[in-house]
Amino acid sequence: MGTIMEYLDWRGDLDFSKDLFNHIDALVLAMLSYLPFKDIVPGTESRRAISLKDVSTRFFSKNRDAKPKSSTINPTASPALDSELMQLFKKAAACPRFENIRLSNYEEYMDFVVGQQFAAVTYTLPGLKRGKVVAFRGTDNTMIGWKEDFEIACMEQVPAQQSASRYLKRAIGIFSGRVIVCGHSKGGNLAVYASSRLNRLRRNKLAEIINFDGPGFDFSIIPAASFSACENKVCNYVPEESIVGMLLEPVGKRSVVSSSSHGIEQHNALNWKVACTQFMHGELSGTTRLLEQTLKTWLSDFPVAKRKMFIEALFDILGASEGRTIDPGENIKEMKNIFTKYSKLDNETKALLSEVFSSLTEKTRNTLSTSIKANLAKIK
Repeated sequence: MGTIMEYLDWRGDLDFSKDLFNHIDALVLAMLSYLPFKDIVPGTESRRAISLKDVSTRFFSKNRDAKPKSSTINPTASPALDSELMQLFKKAAACPRFENIRLSNYEEYMDFVVGQQFAAVTYTLPGLKRGKVVAFRGTDNTMIGWKEDFEIACMEQVPAQQSASRYLKRAIGIFSGRVIVCGHSKGGNLAVYASSRLNRLRRNKLAEIINFDGPGFDFSIIPAASFSACENKVCNYVPEESIVGMLLEPVGKRSVVSSSSHGIEQHNALNWKVACTQFMHGELSGTTRLLEQTLKTWLSDFPVAKRKMFIEALFDILGASEGRTIDPGENIKEMKNIFTKYSKLDNETKALLSEVFSSLTEKTRNTLSTSIKANLAKIK
């Protein structure tokens, strides 16, 4: 028993001809997609590919003199996760199981005007079958990326979903073999969405679609029927105390994973427990079940138009359109800027923000009260 780091120690010496590709391997590749490979991994305009071992050599040579908090080596909102991703990268690139995986079709861009944060990379597994794995990056440390996450609850298609659909359609069209599509956090949502938009010919090339603790979909906005053609190929993994993965409705089956951490830290999939070649099964916590119920009733109270207004107002004062990032060490000056922006909002917008937050508080209180009463009734 251990995490995927221990998995690499235990299984890293066996190539895929001796031990078949599994979902833990897919998680390794999904997490590596957070790393900025621009100017190292060939882009979509090229037919070239580069081994993970060579990517590692060039990456660390390029960033040898980078400062610890440089954005070139800190792609997420969590410094702790950034450090762990570096360790995962070094370890995977140095073991026989992963070193010869070839990376290609790297694409990333940020658009503060449109409101988009997107990145994807394609991996080719070594061996005769040369299977492909397409991985979509999750949310990074930009406010615009987090805003896009919220917009999934009020838009039929967010910009990153459109880009993911275009990327997968192009990528899978030039492959002759089977393709696995995966992603962590928002990347998992993109994997499911993009796969559902393929035509039948391309969809037949899909082997699996794996969503690692990514949000689902609001079926009142995007019909559940639009996912029916690929639903049986989707697997959703969520930790016991999942938050992100419990947002909206899942497509396909859901499996619960045990984690070595607690609370929001469980979203860091590098802390998930594995045993041999499988994730250790867990049970959803009572808190997570309450959260899921609370969010469902809360969202049902707000029409789509009101959700959009709320998101625009919230992320405007947070500075999403200005290219701001999430800084765990947010200083007092930045907090003052947020309060200043809030004070300049019109009364109608202030009232909307207050209404939404008050409603969430009320729904949480009501759900918790109902749960306590139900448990007391069982005791009697």
